[in-house]
Amino acid sequence: MRFWTYAIEAVRTQQSAIGNDSLPMLRVPRVDIVADVIPVLCAELTALSSQIVLVLDDYHLVTNSEIDECLAYFVDHFPPPVELVLATRSEPALPLARMRAGGDLVEIDAQRLSFSEEEAGLLLNDLNGLELDHEAVIRLRDRTEGWAAGLYLAALTLRDRPDAAAFIQDFAGDDRHVVDYLSAEVLVGQPEAIRAFLLQTSILGRFCASLCDAVTQRSDSLRILRELEASNFFLVPLDTKREWYRYHHLFGELLRQELKLADSANIEVLHRRACGLHREFGSPSDAIYHATTAGDIAEASELIFSHWIETRDSAELETILAWLAGLPSYAVRQDARLCLIKATTLQEVGKIDEANHWLEVALRGNSLVASDASTASGLAACRAINQYFRGDAASIRETAGPALDHDSRGSDYWRSALLTTLGTALFVGGHGDDAAGVLERAVRSGEQSGHALALIHALGWCAVVYAERGDSDHADLIMRRIDSLFHQQPGLRAYYGAAMAHIAQGALQTQHAELTGAEEELVRGIELARRGDAKFELVYGLTAYARLKAAQGDRPGSEQVLHEAQAALQTCVDPGVLPQLVADVERELPLEPRPTSLLPYAEELMIESSLCSGCCVQI
Repeated sequence: MRFWTYAIEAVRTQQSAIGNDSLPMLRVPRVDIVADVIPVLCAELTALSSQIVLVLDDYHLVTNSEIDECLAYFVDHFPPPVELVLATRSEPALPLARMRAGGDLVEIDAQRLSFSEEEAGLLLNDLNGLELDHEAVIRLRDRTEGWAAGLYLAALTLRDRPDAAAFIQDFAGDDRHVVDYLSAEVLVGQPEAIRAFLLQTSILGRFCASLCDAVTQRSDSLRILRELEASNFFLVPLDTKREWYRYHHLFGELLRQELKLADSANIEVLHRRACGLHREFGSPSDAIYHATTAGDIAEASELIFSHWIETRDSAELETILAWLAGLPSYAVRQDARLCLIKATTLQEVGKIDEANHWLEVALRGNSLVASDASTASGLAACRAINQYFRGDAASIRETAGPALDHDSRGSDYWRSALLTTLGTALFVGGHGDDAAGVLERAVRSGEQSGHALALIHALGWCAVVYAERGDSDHADLIMRRIDSLFHQQPGLRAYYGAAMAHIAQGALQTQHAELTGAEEELVRGIELARRGDAKFELVYGLTAYARLKAAQGDRPGSEQVLHEAQAALQTCVDPGVLPQLVADVERELPLEPRPTSLLPYAEELMIESSLCSGCCVQI
């Protein structure tokens, strides 16, 4: 999610309209990036009026194979106005052989990037004014193998040295790694104040003047950063306003190693200072990282409590799991709130068994559950949702009902989930009237909590319940609310929890004989239900689709869909009355396919009218 968000945001700096449709899709859980996001992104990029070069720097740092898969698909469907450049130290997991064969790939390897003697002389003498003789240039070029970064480190090292020739002679015979040797020499040659600044700020992945001031307890960081940038130091600007920077990766790594040797006792203090300012900046991930690294587990935990919901709502689920993984295991196990956050996040990525494990850990001798209404409500909601994923209507009622009866102080966030799962279980259990009232309460709770994911789920089921009760006017009214929510947050259309909203729309359109639109909505809803492993939605959606096929006169197609519905029923622990619903649709199937030609259909009506007692109208 983060990778593609950053990639789209990078393009938006040149073309602000890019991402208006694709970016919101990345903010919903379990979105299929290949099926949903990249086709939309490619369509947006195809409409560009000018050429764009998208550069992915340091691609060797990517360790998530899903990013490789998505990028491979992106390359296969490449929009013409875009060129892609990958800077990487290792060969990426992309279909390079096919691209080479098709003439779609330009490769510049390390040997071609290596500086020649002439280029090394230009860098050392013309650009840095070192006035080295030809032999010294050759020595440095050979020792660094023409590596531009190594030559540049050598230039920084030699700038103010009166003994350049002696240094080059010693360096040429040294066995230590080029980067370690030269970087250490660069540090030795710096004034003490600059050296301390470099070491202390090396704990920061990115930094600005105010952040450096906070970490170093200085007030002149802006001046130092400007001097470092002007001297062509290993400082990489991250914006065009000269506010945010980072160190070159190799140089930053050396600085951190040197900090451990020179001032290890002060590292935790530096991280605490960084945490404080990132907290003020509103950068929770950075603040949590620095708090955890400083060993301040209580601070990191509180930051996670404060920011996990907004992070979950933007579908950064792996980020939440990474926050928790950074904490000691005992810290999570001893705090029911952290157990709940871990359980509900694992649940959202489809790891139901692991989620159940952490729910059990939360309840095992944890006194906080009894005293914290919101946590108790959340644990019940999480358990009910797991039962929902198992298709267990009876267990949902046993879990959600008592939790709602005893929950007078729980948050609307969890109340909405409890009400939606209970309303669904009541409907599946054959209690349509009760389900309607509970789901209406779920909708109100979702609106009050501002939790759009819970709201769209509740609205979809609410529409279905009213449609099944024969109140199509009320169901149509709810669908208008769903359409409004989709318009406000278009990414919700790709959310697996919106499956029932699409299915409800398709079922209502079938009733209104809008069969083409109905099929599109039902197919989409069923696809989302499969993606979310939502068993009740899948059975109901397939049943609604079978009705549509019957209305289209496609009896074989309807029978095939009903067969899939029967298979889906077998995965439910307690499907309630859904088997009866499938059986009812099966009985409704016409004995023979409807005729598709208008003329035979007219003749059939005429024959029937001649056989009746005059109640039919002749055509």
